[in-house]
Amino acid sequence: MKHPKRWEHQHEPTPEGDEWIAFGGQHLWVAGFTEAGFPYGLTEEEFRAANARYDPEAGWARARRILETVIRKSVAPSAVVDIGYVKKMGEGLSRDIFAAQVEIAVSSTRGVYEIAILLPRGCDPNIDERTRKEARLLADLATMGLPFRVPRIFGVWPDAGHLALIRGFERGVELDLRAGRQARVRPWETVAKIAVTIHGITTNNLPWLEPRYSTRRDHALAAIREFDEICNEPEATDARAWMQEHLPPAGPSTFIHGDLLGQNILLRLGEPDAVIDWEYAQFGDPAHDLAIVTRGVRRPFQIAGGMDRLLEAYAQAGGAEMEVAHVHLHELALAARWYQDALNGDSPHAPAQQLQFLRSLLRRASTGAS
Repeated sequence: MKHPKRWEHQHEPTPEGDEWIAFGGQHLWVAGFTEAGFPYGLTEEEFRAANARYDPEAGWARARRILETVIRKSVAPSAVVDIGYVKKMGEGLSRDIFAAQVEIAVSSTRGVYEIAILLPRGCDPNIDERTRKEARLLADLATMGLPFRVPRIFGVWPDAGHLALIRGFERGVELDLRAGRQARVRPWETVAKIAVTIHGITTNNLPWLEPRYSTRRDHALAAIREFDEICNEPEATDARAWMQEHLPPAGPSTFIHGDLLGQNILLRLGEPDAVIDWEYAQFGDPAHDLAIVTRGVRRPFQIAGGMDRLLEAYAQAGGAEMEVAHVHLHELALAARWYQDALNGDSPHAPAQQLQFLRSLLRRASTGAS
């Protein structure tokens, strides 16, 4: 076929029989050519399939393949499944997060769902164990009638030598922990209410969950061991001594989220808040969850007395006895870990910067500053 001059010698078939044209400095996939020689495009479904075929290792393509398999296995054989967009939404500590829109039709019933696919990233040797745990935990939490939303679990599936997690995609605005200066926003109250609810889940509800410290003090003693890797630093000796003097009570441990960052608390008008990313959940010291929120900064929530406001809201919501020192203890353990990460090249911050942060935090803890 003779094509118009502008396309001539600019298209060629691939081994699979598809064609592309060079136009405007770009390669464009085409479905074919009209009798007059003009190209015409792919349908939306053909376009998606072509993209996935020619970039099969792209995260979105892997997410799409996993989703197709898991969804088709979880619905009736007669169901019609149409997967729309698949796009990257962000990154967690060890996983890339993709969202997809899926339309499922069974008989006369049709529904549209948003689903998240969490693909493992890097060489974390414990990611599969945490993924299995999170999948089982989401299934259990869904039965507890909690006052906040928890993602629906669809399953896990092998990906690149590890396990991907497939769950419902929860929409909402991330809780801004820096918004304390805005009169209408009280993030410490939101955190406190959610934390108290989480900490109230008993071991009888989750008898299988590990890791599990017997007491709050056991968790605190384990946190002190974060300084083992930096024992040559003078700050390590001083921090250990201070932490040993400020251990929490030896009362029973509680269920904790383990990563209660603002980005894992989603707010949506007219709906309960959502809490996501449960892979670090365990039984331990509830002060650890609050330390994840305050993170050792001088002014939590960017307001004076931010730590005091959080602990006051926590107590008013029915939380266990909590002192500023209990939170500082876990903040120090976090600071030691961040310094070690910087030494290993796993941090965006220089080791000297992280060590200075540790020194400053230890000074404030030693003076009783909140």
